Amino acid sequence: MKFNETLTEIIRIDLEIGSVPALMGEPGIGKSSFVEALALAMDTKAFVLPCNQLADKADLTGARLVPTDDGKSWNQVFYPHMVVQQAIEYARLNPREWPVLFFDEINRTTPDVTSAVLTMITLRQLGKEILPENLRIVVAGNDKGNVVALDDASVSRFSIYHVEPEAQTLIAILGAELNPYVKNILVRFPHLVFEKGAPNAILVDGTDDDDDDATKASYSDLLDSGEEMLQLTTPRTIQSISRWLNAVDPTKLQEYLQTQMITNGRETTMLNEVIEAHIGNTEFATHLVAEIATGINSGAAAQIQSLTAPKPNCFASLKLAQSVTDLEDLISGLTLHEKSGSLLYALYEHADNKVIIEQLSQQTPTIEGDHLRLLVQLAAQSMLDDTNVQALFGTTTTVSESTKLMLSAFMP
Repeated sequence: MKFNETLTEIIRIDLEIGSVPALMGEPGIGKSSFVEALALAMDTKAFVLPCNQLADKADLTGARLVPTDDGKSWNQVFYPHMVVQQAIEYARLNPREWPVLFFDEINRTTPDVTSAVLTMITLRQLGKEILPENLRIVVAGNDKGNVVALDDASVSRFSIYHVEPEAQTLIAILGAELNPYVKNILVRFPHLVFEKGAPNAILVDGTDDDDDDATKASYSDLLDSGEEMLQLTTPRTIQSISRWLNAVDPTKLQEYLQTQMITNGRETTMLNEVIEAHIGNTEFATHLVAEIATGINSGAAAQIQSLTAPKPNCFASLKLAQSVTDLEDLISGLTLHEKSGSLLYALYEHADNKVIIEQLSQQTPTIEGDHLRLLVQLAAQSMLDDTNVQALFGTTTTVSESTKLMLSAFMP
C-alpha cells in the first residue's frame, strides 16, 4: 500500500480499536516519518525506538540483578528503555490522547530483542510496568534481506501492511522544508520517488523501496551481493538533497553548476556530483539538475505548503456538550496541551465554535509553541475561520489579547 491519506485513515482505525499495525517495507521509504505525521494529525506524540540500535533484550527490558537490602541474595529489577518509559509516562499524564509507541526495524535486530518486543506487545507489560490502555503501538520492519523471520504466531498479533513510498505523501510530510526544485520534480515525476542508482555513484545513506520492477533493487540486496555499493533515490535521500539545496548559497549553486569535471571518465559538473552523492545516478537526479539550471536562469522558485490543524480526541466531546456548564466542566478536566490544541482546531474548523472558543479562552492561559506556530502559518494562508477568530477576539482574556497581536496582520 502507498503512504497516503487512505493508509492514514486505515491505520488510525486500527489504533482506535487497539490493533497493532505493522508497516513492512524497505528501510528509508518513510515509515518513521509516516508514523510521526500520523501522531501529529491525532494531536499527540510518537515515541520512536529503533530496535536495530538494541544489542540485547536487556537494553529494552532493563533487567538487572540488584542485591537485597541484607546483601545475602539478589532481586531482578526492571528499568525499561528510556523511550518506552517516556511513552508510558506521557500516556498516563494525557489519558484522553492516543500517544504512539513506535518500534522501528523490529526484525532487523537480534532474535532476542525481537522476541522481547513481541512479548511486551502481547502482554502489554514490561517488567512491572503495565502499559496504559490509551498507549497505542505501531511496529515497522523489513520484508526482505537479512532480517529475523517472524513465525505465524508472531505475525497473527499484527495488522500487516506492505508499504511503499508515494510522492504526494512525501511532499505533505516535508511541507515547508521541501526545496522548491525538488518539489517540482516530485510533482512532475511522482514515480521517481524511488530508483536504483546506476554504476559510478557512491553510497552515503542509501535505502530502498519494495518494488518488483527490474530496474529497482533493495538495499540489503546491494550489501549482500558484493557488487559496487550505489546510492539510491528514496524519500530519505530526497529529504537529504532537499536540505542541502535549502542550505547552499544561490551564488554557490550557480558556481557548482558551471564547474566542469571529469569523474570516472565521465564529463559532468560539480553540482551533478553533489546531487548524485545524495540521491544517486538516477533519472530523478538528471531531472533535478535540469530543473535547477532552469531555475537559476529564470530566477524563479516557488514553495507551497500544505497545512491543516490536528483534531484532538477530546474535541468531539466538547462539541457534544449539552450546556455551557457541561462545557466548562469538560474543559476544566483537560490538560493544557488539550486546551491549546482544541482552541487551535476550533479557530481552524469551518463551523460555529463561538461558545467553545469563549469557554476555552477563559481556561487556556496560553497557546503552546507548536500550536502557536501552526496557528500563525494557517492565518498567513487565510485558512482560519474568520467568524471563529472574531469570536476569540471578542473575549477579554489573556490568550485573546496575545493572539490578537500575532494574527492582526493577517486578518482582513
